[in-house]
Amino acid sequence: MSDTLLSAGATAVMVVWSLLAHDSRASMAGLGIALWFPISVVLYRAALRWLPMIGGIRAGPPAATAQRRREITASCLLTSSLCIIFLASMPPGVAVADAIALNFACLAALLDYMEGWMPTYVLVPMMLAGLVSNVLHDSANAAILGAAAAWVAVSLALTFMSISLRANFLSGGDITMATACGAWVGSTHLSTFLLLSALLHWASCVVMRALNIPPPRHVYLDGPERTWARPMGPSFAMGLTLTLLVQACPALPGWVQALTGH
Repeated sequence: MSDTLLSAGATAVMVVWSLLAHDSRASMAGLGIALWFPISVVLYRAALRWLPMIGGIRAGPPAATAQRRREITASCLLTSSLCIIFLASMPPGVAVADAIALNFACLAALLDYMEGWMPTYVLVPMMLAGLVSNVLHDSANAAILGAAAAWVAVSLALTFMSISLRANFLSGGDITMATACGAWVGSTHLSTFLLLSALLHWASCVVMRALNIPPPRHVYLDGPERTWARPMGPSFAMGLTLTLLVQACPALPGWVQALTGH
């Protein structure tokens, strides 16, 4: 199945769901997400092609291979599908805010996965959007505390790993990504986000090592290759997604509520 056919089919399904939605605001938001999905595919492909060159990471734009296009399309489809799930399980205003968070996280994760690089001009707007969203929902204090605590926790964790493993795991991009996610989940759900992100990153490292999958080799213009590094951006993005999904679930088992602070 071609990317164009997949995008058209997925967009049609989203449009049908939006038209069948009982709430008019959810219907309008769903139509917006359906329209945004094909646009996001085009924008993310352009961003992943040109941002690394603009940021001085690559001397020229990378080749637009079929595998690369499929990965971007699949990531955008997953993001849009999750946005529809949010619309079906929470008020439209909250769902739209979470959709913004997911799209920022998707772009940052793709950049880290494909280029080993997450620019601050993507992560800082993501953090600011999280702070503004929580201000509008009367939870500004939780957002500020969540961002600050995430910065401290991840900085200490990466410093400890660098010292104990005799390798440089400190990354400004990873720390800023965690801070931005902390602004979105707030202090209430920060522990859930950090735990899920750590487990997902550990599991991905174990699986890749067991399957003998080498880490991506990124060539930088300003320094040597870092062949040992596993991208943490996708783990943070999935941790944020799962944390937002936990918040969206209206009824959770008792042990899940205790674990996540519900």
